[in-house]
Amino acid sequence: MHTRRSLLQSGGLLGLAGVTGLAGCTATANDDDPLPDGGDDGSGDGNGGSEPSDREYPPGSTHEATITGVDDAPDLPVAPRVSLANPYVTEGQPVVLRVDVDNPTDEPVRIGEYRPVVFQYVYDTDGTLVWYPHSERSTDGEPDRAVPDLDLADDGCWRLASGIAQTMEYGTVEIPANGTLTAYVGLYATADAPEPADGCFPTGAFRFDTNYTVFADGMDGDDNPSATWGFDLAIETIDND
Repeated sequence: MHTRRSLLQSGGLLGLAGVTGLAGCTATANDDDPLPDGGDDGSGDGNGGSEPSDREYPPGSTHEATITGVDDAPDLPVAPRVSLANPYVTEGQPVVLRVDVDNPTDEPVRIGEYRPVVFQYVYDTDGTLVWYPHSERSTDGEPDRAVPDLDLADDGCWRLASGIAQTMEYGTVEIPANGTLTAYVGLYATADAPEPADGCFPTGAFRFDTNYTVFADGMDGDDNPSATWGFDLAIETIDND
């Protein structure tokens, strides 16, 4: 991974350790790894297909997330896709997104910035929600690397108590030929997000976008092809009555 230092401020005083690592992320050659149970490839309803007539939710579930739309693949030698590894907000964990970035070419591809390409530290367009590395679903064997120690508003409430300032290394990551970069990120409400009357987590429709830049030897500045890609997410309250 190639890095150069930059600083991103979003309020607060918390810094990030281990900036040279990408938490919960690995780039591997494709081995037909199936999506986690309950996930989808970003082309369906976000929860693995048609809904059953009688829904059964995990104990303690308060909210459910659904991927409602994804952009077409960018005109780049990489193809991102998203699925919900855990679509539910529970006391034990937030909504968890699986991000895969495929390299369908016969040559390695280097992309950046290496965190946002897997939606780490990416906010929705209104600044209400943000994705953070999810250590419990790491795929690189080092779940604690570069994972922030988040200050939550309350136990079981996936809302930040304060803003965050993070020092970042601008880095790139190489995806092997015919390989895939995979990461898991958890969804949190920002400290400034409107707080609903019936709980602490926002509901509604949300849009997430990120930028993909391809780096090749001899390419600098505007010579690096880039594109924006994203998806839409809906959050609904679960009626447990």
